[in-house]
Amino acid sequence: MMKKLFFLLVIPVVFLGSCKPDSKTTDAEEKSMALESNSEGNTISGEFIYTDSVAVFNQKDAIYGVVMNAKAKELIAQAAELNSEPYTSFEVTLKADIKDNPDQEAWPQVIDIQSIIKVKPLSFDDSLRLNK
Repeated sequence: MMKKLFFLLVIPVVFLGSCKPDSKTTDAEEKSMALESNSEGNTISGEFIYTDSVAVFNQKDAIYGVVMNAKAKELIAQAAELNSEPYTSFEVTLKADIKDNPDQEAWPQVIDIQSIIKVKPLSFDDSLRLNK
């Protein structure tokens, strides 16, 4: 029940955040990220949001659940050091495998994080804060 409630809260935030133009990201940077993704095969960049037990990874064209392994917990710890406010989103670059999700009642695909390349706060502050 809590997972479903979390996802119902996260989906609008993710979509609203992805609709807002980010003037700091240039076309050259986007092409570079796409080329890096294509050449590496498993290097992905996107938006990461988490709670204490669930995490979601958002790219422009897809949303994935996150396998809660040791690397995911390490990513959560790094993100919490940058901003400990609940439901804050982060821009991340990861080496990860994209897999079909065995849980049929969740996201169709999940990412299994292999290594963390970059973690930084989003350049715009559209995070959901329930405590304000």
